[in-house]
Amino acid sequence: MFTKKSLSFAVVAALFTVSAAEAIELHWSGQFWSEYHLVNNYVMDSADSAGNLDTGRVTGTETTGYYIPAGGRRNASFQTLFLRLRPKLVVNDNVFIKSEWWLGDPVFGITGSAVPYSPDQRLYYSNQSRGSVVSAQRYWAELLSDFGTIQVGRMPLDWGLGLVWNGGDKLWSRYVSTGDGVRLVSKFGAFTFAPAYILYSGGNSIGGACAIGGPGCTPFPGGKASVADYSLSLKYESLEDDFDGGFNFVKRLAGLHQDVYNLGIQGTGVATNFNTWDIYARKRLGNFTVGGEVPITSGSVAGADYSTIALAGELEWNIAESWQAQLRAGHAPGQPNSPSATPDRLKAFFFNPNYRLGNIMFNYQLANFGGYTGTNTLNNPGASPAALRSPFDNPVVNATYVTLGGGYKTQKWSFNTGLVYAHAPQAARAGEFYLNTWKRKMELAVADQGKNLGMEWDSGVGFQWDDYLVFRLDVGLFFPGSFYAFANAPTVPENKTDTVFSTAARVGISF
Repeated sequence: MFTKKSLSFAVVAALFTVSAAEAIELHWSGQFWSEYHLVNNYVMDSADSAGNLDTGRVTGTETTGYYIPAGGRRNASFQTLFLRLRPKLVVNDNVFIKSEWWLGDPVFGITGSAVPYSPDQRLYYSNQSRGSVVSAQRYWAELLSDFGTIQVGRMPLDWGLGLVWNGGDKLWSRYVSTGDGVRLVSKFGAFTFAPAYILYSGGNSIGGACAIGGPGCTPFPGGKASVADYSLSLKYESLEDDFDGGFNFVKRLAGLHQDVYNLGIQGTGVATNFNTWDIYARKRLGNFTVGGEVPITSGSVAGADYSTIALAGELEWNIAESWQAQLRAGHAPGQPNSPSATPDRLKAFFFNPNYRLGNIMFNYQLANFGGYTGTNTLNNPGASPAALRSPFDNPVVNATYVTLGGGYKTQKWSFNTGLVYAHAPQAARAGEFYLNTWKRKMELAVADQGKNLGMEWDSGVGFQWDDYLVFRLDVGLFFPGSFYAFANAPTVPENKTDTVFSTAARVGISF
């Protein structure tokens, strides 16, 4: 029987066996990495005093507020393993087929997760990849024509600093923006014009939503259930002026019966339609490089008005050949409190999780470490993919931040250090519903919350063995603020926040 798994390996084998006699060239590139992570005191609590009084804060299997119950221990350590292959077929001078294949997963590629099929196959003497197949994450064709390059297929999406679309091409990037669609990239001198249609979800039925229902199908009386973007970007790039910038207009449409999960609102009967003007610019001025991105969003999500503006700025200073400094600042709006769990106006904006500011505060999702609200691996055969919770899903949201860093580089070595400070524009107030940004859900507050997210100090060292191989060691100290002391229970003390320490040892290969 020809299964999906055998089909994947057949395609890979075909790529390896392309011969020169067919006049098709095969070019390879990719990345490999392995990491070790150690996070001490992921619960952010010095005494865990509130943990002895869970009855005031736990409903079912969920905690309220920003309290993190410890798992088997208060520290977490894990390893990741990932290989990304990017074969490119040159059919002729005008036709190229590009792809990206994953062996493992950049988020859930946790070492030791063998993904068994049934309890009798739960082996401890061998990490057989029975349930982890080679996956084709991207595959698209590029056709050169007189009026531009036509791209068709499952293609990467990237724009500006990466607040909305982030291609995730850098080493150790975990999240990638990808969509199925058609795009035309036309160049007119220094200008690039690119209209596109991108489909993310086709819904449950090619005839619309489900009328009767079935496995994986929500029974609605009819209507469309797709999610798609209509995009139009215009970019100006001048090498002489060291300047590039432009805008990317994205119109997001979600069908009448698409489950649009946003702040606890389910789009059951109300379509989603909003526009994003993503404005971006970068300019080099002598030893300085300044860049910024401003997404402006307006429209509706599941019947609620959605209007918000986010911004991020970056300033890099090449002090000398080996010395650099960087300043980054930005604002990701939060959601105002509401008298009900279904607000009629939405303001929160989530940065792409690939846009990282530090090692801990906007990197690790500490609430998922203990396995209390989900699993991080599928090593237990009783766990389903729907139960997976990412250890890295902690994007910038409800934060006004500033970071200051510096670095020193030699031919082989690099050293860097930096500080991160963040403040929350929105905080919970007793008697109102607030947005729990960890769960992306509106919850009732029974106590007031502070707005100080805290401060973080990071430092790291890297060694470039050669043009391909790099070793890195990064450490971080996170001092949680009053925002994370919010226990959301009137009868128990606040979380007694304490320092979180992290270490990440990495080896990466780019080719």
